[in-house]
Amino acid sequence: MPVRHFLTDDQLDAILGGLADATALPVDLADQVAAAARETSGMGYAMAIAAAAQGDKAFLGALPSDRASRFRALRPRLRMMLAALGGGITYQCDHADEIRPLYLFCDPPSLVCTQPRCITEAGRNARKVGFRWDNQCDGCGRPAQTVFPSLATLGPLTISGHVCKLCADEMGKTAVRVSAS
Repeated sequence: MPVRHFLTDDQLDAILGGLADATALPVDLADQVAAAARETSGMGYAMAIAAAAQGDKAFLGALPSDRASRFRALRPRLRMMLAALGGGITYQCDHADEIRPLYLFCDPPSLVCTQPRCITEAGRNARKVGFRWDNQCDGCGRPAQTVFPSLATLGPLTISGHVCKLCADEMGKTAVRVSAS
């Protein structure tokens, strides 16, 4: 079984600081990525409102404009994504290599587009395969008897995982609470 690696804050900051912005992409590619990110954002908002209506906590929010706060908000998402990708990703549908809204499941690590039939099939496969890292936080790798479901977006990617209380609290600090009213 592959071993997941969880990068330190300094390592993540080096990655984030080295990323080019969208202006470095060809215009047609940047437009596609931006459109997929907008669609993902809209789906995330609808899911957050539905969760809040049922009494669950839901957090959303635009990234802060200052660099330090933006990096703090992005670190958990990037850490989860890189750990999942390093854990041996499985592509669950033929659409997963297209520029479109995608779901990344941390455990078992898999990537699928957001079409309902593809998500349903990915769920069936996950139940068959089972968890590789049960009782381990997908955000930091620590053992945790209790983990909390987590959905976070990173551009056109929605990252689904289970995080420990420390990671859930950290992610909550950089987000805006959504209410059903």
